[in-house]
Amino acid sequence: MKKNVGAIVSVLKPVDDIRMYHKMAQSLVRTGKFSVNILGFYSNTHSAFTDIKFHPIFRFNNQSFNRLTANPRIFLRLLKIKPNFIIVNTPELAPAVLLYSLFYVHVKVFYDIRENQSRNIAHHHSRRKKLRKWLANFVEFLDRQLAIRSQRLFIAEPGYLQEQPWLKRYPHLLLENKVIAKPRTKYPATNAPITLVYTGTISTVYGIWDTLRFAGSLYHALEGKLRFMLIGHVTQVETYRKLTTELSAKPWVIPTISLRPVPHHQLLAAMQEAHFGVVSHQILPSTENCFPTRIWEYMHYQLPFFLQDHPLWVDYCRPHQCTIPIDFSQECWPMDEIVDKVKNTGFYPYGKPVSIYWEEESFVSAIEQALQG
Repeated sequence: MKKNVGAIVSVLKPVDDIRMYHKMAQSLVRTGKFSVNILGFYSNTHSAFTDIKFHPIFRFNNQSFNRLTANPRIFLRLLKIKPNFIIVNTPELAPAVLLYSLFYVHVKVFYDIRENQSRNIAHHHSRRKKLRKWLANFVEFLDRQLAIRSQRLFIAEPGYLQEQPWLKRYPHLLLENKVIAKPRTKYPATNAPITLVYTGTISTVYGIWDTLRFAGSLYHALEGKLRFMLIGHVTQVETYRKLTTELSAKPWVIPTISLRPVPHHQLLAAMQEAHFGVVSHQILPSTENCFPTRIWEYMHYQLPFFLQDHPLWVDYCRPHQCTIPIDFSQECWPMDEIVDKVKNTGFYPYGKPVSIYWEEESFVSAIEQALQG
């Protein structure tokens, strides 16, 4: 049987990115009907599947002028691969994908909307206000062109439908970044010291400095019986340098930090070793309608966690009794009360919810239906 040839294309996401490789590509190849090529940022790992091929064609930093070559390089690689369907996850690559679809009119295009990039630029980009507005409008224009050409939009956050209501006019599937691992139970060590873990993207927006302040207060409240595992990808060089300096004076912090993405299996291993996680994202226009993936990952391992006191997240977690809500922006916290909750709360009394898992069947069905049409 001839297999459908697909391409999943990105710029800054590594080729072994969790959503592109572990979720989308592996979901497809498990059917035996697909071979998938992933075009993206360099990673030193290799695909474990013969029907998934990595194309690590980018290796530059976020501000590099080499990003100007991204579209020509993607386009040339697509001409070589000749996929009959493409999943693109950034509006930056719209020119390459749309140009390819003009040459190969039967190709099926899918747009995986992982971020509201025009909103991010409008509110948080470092450039001048007028230039930010122009860039945001241009990115939204590319968004709309991809939406028009796409068979289906995959939307990672329900909040994007609120922020960009025009998306509802196009065929779409809510495909949240939920957990893909098979159900497992986490059995952490029960002896002191208590282990706190922060996993994933490390940045100011994701609350790293508030987390360090809170971890320091918890360390003193527990009389030094705490270790803090900090593991993940630092998105800014300045943040990395500042962290390196500050952590040198905190021997109770165990850092595994990098300016490149840390392999996901290392993040999962840290979660299994910990007693508590932390989700401390700042509440900003770019994050207020998003749902942190690490919440689902912590719930998968039945790992209780300190959670930013944001109604969207707290209300979701409350029925499962898995969190200690914290306003991380405070200058100080009621540590006696918090320590009491750490030591005496019975978390996850009903086990883990089934709603935390990746919807593989919905995704594969959407691709198959489009290719048959």
